[in-house]
Order: sequence, then C-alpha cells, then structure tokens
Amino acid sequence: MSKWTVAKFGGSSVKDGAAMLRSSNVVENNPDIRIVVISATQNTTNQLEFVARAAQRGDEATLHSLVNELVQKHNNIANEIFSSPNVFTELNFLYDEIKFIGDAILKDRSYSPKMMDLLYSIGERMSSLLVSDLIRLRMPGMKVTLLDARDVIKTSSDYQKAEPQIDLILEHAKELVFPHLNKDSIIVTQGFIGKDLLGNTTTLGREGSDYSAALFGEAIDASVVQIWTDVPGIASSDPRVVTDAKFIPTLSYDEATALASLGAKVLFPTTLLPTKRKNIPVFVGSSLDPKGGGTTVTKEQDEDFKLKAVSILQKKDYAIVSFIGCHLDRAESLVEDLKLYFGESPVVFYDLTSVSVSFKIIGSENTPVLLKAHEILVKKY
Repeated sequence: MSKWTVAKFGGSSVKDGAAMLRSSNVVENNPDIRIVVISATQNTTNQLEFVARAAQRGDEATLHSLVNELVQKHNNIANEIFSSPNVFTELNFLYDEIKFIGDAILKDRSYSPKMMDLLYSIGERMSSLLVSDLIRLRMPGMKVTLLDARDVIKTSSDYQKAEPQIDLILEHAKELVFPHLNKDSIIVTQGFIGKDLLGNTTTLGREGSDYSAALFGEAIDASVVQIWTDVPGIASSDPRVVTDAKFIPTLSYDEATALASLGAKVLFPTTLLPTKRKNIPVFVGSSLDPKGGGTTVTKEQDEDFKLKAVSILQKKDYAIVSFIGCHLDRAESLVEDLKLYFGESPVVFYDLTSVSVSFKIIGSENTPVLLKAHEILVKKY
C-alpha cells in the first residue's frame, strides 16, 4: 500500500468559489493527497440534462437560457477564484461543446445515451478545470496536472452505466498517474466519466464520482480514499428528516454498501467495491468542517450483533425500510421483534442478510415510517 491519498470533492463542495476555496484548503493541509477527484458543480448535471430535454422538444428559447445560465455560473466562479486567462479560454471551448451538442439535439429532436454521456462529461470537465487552476494558484511550489479521467478510466460501452475495465485502468494509471506520485506533484481529475475502447465518452452512473475516486485509489493502492461532501460522515438516518440522527464513526464495507444500496445518499452503491478489493479505508467527511470528524469505512466489523442505522428506499408502489448493522443473522427473533415494535403499521418482512433486515411498507408516507424506524433503533437497540 502506498502512502498517498485520493480525495474526492462532491458537487456541494465545489458549488461556488467559496466552496472551491474550502476544498483547496483541505488539499493544502494534507500533504499526502496526490489525486483530487472533482464532481460537477452542484446541480450542473441536472442542468445539462435539462439542456438536452429542451432541445429535444424544440424549445430553443429555453435551450439558450439554460446554456447561458451554465456559462454565467462557471464564469462567476472563475472570477471569484481569480482564474488564469487560459482558464476562461478553455471554458469557452467547453461552452461551445455544450452549444454544439444542444444544437445537434435541436436539429434531430432526439438524443442517445451515448450523446448524453458526452454532454454530462462537460460538467466535470468545467469544475476540474477551475479547481486545478485554484490549487495551482494556492500551491505555487507544486506541479499541478489536470488529467482527463477518460484517459485512465476505461469502461465498457454501456452508456450511462458503464462497467470499469480494471486491468486496463491499472495499465493506463501506470503510464499516466504513477509518474506524478511524488511529494511535489498533484493530479486533479474528474469523477463520473470514462471512455470505452472505441474512444467514446461514458459515465459510471449518476453520482458515480465516488466510484471514480475508489477506482483511482485501487489503481495506485492508496492509503485512504477521502470522500468530501457537505455532511460530516454517514448518519444513522437521513439527517434532513431525522433531527436526532447521529453520525457513525466506523462502518464495515458491507454495512456501508448495504446502506448505500438501500437508500442512504452519502455514498454511490458501488463505491466500496474497488477499495474492498485492496482493503483501502474510505473516509467520509465534510468540507465545511474538515476537522469535525467523519465516518471511516474499513473491513473491520464489530464482534457482536449491533444495529447502527436505518434507511428508506422508495419503489413505485411501496417503500423498503431497512435496519443496518452487523451479525443480524445471529439475532433469532430480530425480524419478529422489529415488526412488533412497528405496532399496527402495515409492515411486511422483505429480506434479511448479515448486515441488513428490510421490510416492505405499503400505503404509508415515507417520513413517518423513517421517523418510527429511527425511534425503534434508538430506543430498542
């Protein structure tokens, strides 16, 4: 295992100039960070999707308005962080790319997943351009390289849900990343995007930047992968709904993966696959308060049965509420006890694994169910 760190900053951590400056401070204060993975600025991926939809329906006025919003947003950030003149030049090339794709969709009144992946990629390419220049300005003694992630993250051709080609990623990382792994160099790159073997841009799925960071971490055998967001770790429930939710100091890979797969929003579900393969710890913390602690995910697991968190996953006609913990298969009466604690709520057993027990909820609103589940977690366990 190398001593180097991969740090990923999500959309909320690069949403404006102030957020980018906070993220840059995290990099400046951690001398082991060698790869910085950047998401698109907050809501930009959605805005790019709206561009395609407006063009598809022939709404030229809305199309131009949306493009202008994106241009203004990123130019404002560039001005806030005193970007170099060449950054504005490069941004203009990216704006032209958005306009070109938008006009192509407008002409044909249709777009393909392949075209959308190319359009989506521009969000990360704009934000990483801005952040790399900011780090270069803030850390004049370092060589800062802006790396196109598509040159390393090789994938299948399954557009919008591409599968990483691990051997090829390692091969390209050795060529393009390893030469920069020294104390005087930092790589800034993009999350979410890759390229298939025909040279076409792909994406790993919405919110896939965490996955990209883990893939880079696996490729360089990193000492830790850091995921920086706007919350201090992984909580026992959705803190936007459950006001007394607590942040969990440690989780195992399996527990964190179960949480992500069953509705928790902090991590992309496949994030931990590469880090688990190499036994690389993952730290989730807040760029708003980098010293405020967070959640560390490792292979280690508590020795005894324990419930740690609850989540809810909305399906078309029902919701799945899940309790996450360890050694749940050891508690013989757990399923019946939890059903009993729910009282008269319409709860039906759904699934049990060693790290999760799930129930199907039909005909109930999500918020009361989640609040009830968290109350059970706190009072009974």
